[in-house]
Amino acid sequence: MDCATYIEKYLSAHVDGELSAAELREAEEHLAGCVNCRARFAEERAVKALLRERAAMRKTPAIVRGSILAALDAVDAAGASKSGTRGSDRSAGADRAPWYSIRRARMWAPVAIAAAAVFVFVILHGVGGPPPAQAIPPFDVAIQHYDTFAQRFEPNVKSTLPADLSDAYIDHNLPGFLWNFRPVGYKLMGGRIDRLADGTSVAYTFYRGDMGTILCTYMKSHGLQPPDGEMQEVGIHHYYEYKGYSICLSYPPRGGFICILVSKRPMKEFIEDIATCES
Repeated sequence: MDCATYIEKYLSAHVDGELSAAELREAEEHLAGCVNCRARFAEERAVKALLRERAAMRKTPAIVRGSILAALDAVDAAGASKSGTRGSDRSAGADRAPWYSIRRARMWAPVAIAAAAVFVFVILHGVGGPPPAQAIPPFDVAIQHYDTFAQRFEPNVKSTLPADLSDAYIDHNLPGFLWNFRPVGYKLMGGRIDRLADGTSVAYTFYRGDMGTILCTYMKSHGLQPPDGEMQEVGIHHYYEYKGYSICLSYPPRGGFICILVSKRPMKEFIEDIATCES
């Protein structure tokens, strides 16, 4: 399968989950070897997720509801006036059918305009600024601590040696893997082990460099699957722009946990930093 065939015949149905088993197998085989189509797939999925979110039922603003009601009142008043001036020599049966058709046409014209106003309001409301990010609690936990640590980081693991941090994390039933961001100019500042509201342990490892800061958060996944809206997927890493932050969501080899890397670095440079550290 070539790219043109995939994009024209498969892409939309692939995103919507409407491919047959055989078609899905062909599509997945193509995506496995085509970075361009993987990017198109991610873009299409992100757009459709945004449309689903923005098309949610919204309460019509009072000003728009007032316009619709005023239009309906005007139609009713015009209809009453028109029917009152009709000659009594016409029979009710002869008059009713054509008036009904005319009244429907006249009624739906202003109502359609008012409805269009509602539609325009919702669309403009949606694109007037960036759409609000769908709440993802683990991301919110990570960025909240990132902001705090960027101002002042107070480690509670006494050592800053990677081996000692790893042992401390493992002792608290957390993954012992530590990122080494030294090749891209970040210094390991230390680690913290805290507890979340549900009582589970969480580990924070903080890095600082000339280009900014990075926070690594380890916590239980609680069944979290990669949310929609990712910018890019590279192996086990899922990249997101979330509330102004660059985020990498990964699943460590030790099951049941997630690793969330948070930074203010532009996404392209953030991905390059992570790739450099893994190479």
